[in-house]
Amino acid sequence: MRPSETTVKRLFAMSGNLCAFPGCALPIVEAVGTITGEICHIRARNEGGPRFDVTQSEDERQSFANLVLLCRRHHKMVDAEPDVYSAEALEEIKRLREEEMGRPEEATDAFYAKILLSDLRRIEVTNNSGNVVIDSPGAIIAATVNVKSARKTVKIQPAAGTIGADLKASRYIQYLISRYNKFASADKSRDTKFSYGAITKNIEANFSGPWRMLAIEDFDALCTYLQRRISRTRIAKANAAKGLRAFSSFEDYAQTVG
Repeated sequence: MRPSETTVKRLFAMSGNLCAFPGCALPIVEAVGTITGEICHIRARNEGGPRFDVTQSEDERQSFANLVLLCRRHHKMVDAEPDVYSAEALEEIKRLREEEMGRPEEATDAFYAKILLSDLRRIEVTNNSGNVVIDSPGAIIAATVNVKSARKTVKIQPAAGTIGADLKASRYIQYLISRYNKFASADKSRDTKFSYGAITKNIEANFSGPWRMLAIEDFDALCTYLQRRISRTRIAKANAAKGLRAFSSFEDYAQTVG
């Protein structure tokens, strides 16, 4: 179970886009749109985690009251020293930041909430000596998998429930990437040589993984991200001034391709 998007939207608005740790001026979202902050559970979401409270219900663990936004450095710090950074201490620094920087919710907060929620799916494995299974009901689990192929690379088939497994969603993302590359590459005022693969690397950095492997729940957030990137290109801005659209909506595109 994860926090709701509504909860994270409120959390982002009340953070003022700043890490809650006292004296920290690092943003949760950089000006270019890169997510550098994280959702921190004041009382751990899993047993054995820092400040875990066995008396909490699952809803309470994912509630606004039990969450705080921190930069990645301070998130690691408070979780590494739970005796120093107690639940009460984190609740207090959250309260102080909200009193100082809290604001009403804005339309763009939904986009950032989706990205922050997507980041919760990231899994870090350190010194693992066993198996790691991720979202794979009904899968065959093996300690070792040997792949022999005449090809230099092995293609990984997107799992059910991912963007890559949904034909229409996958085609639309490819369409948006193509539109961005077309507009951005045509900008002759660029100081550096244009890289057609840069946008997919940017997606991986912002969404913590290849876009085809992202959950279908992240589709709207990914579309918004790419549409924003397209709209910020010089050519898209010039076309907008003429009343020309830079891209089709998903609904219009789906009708076009059938």
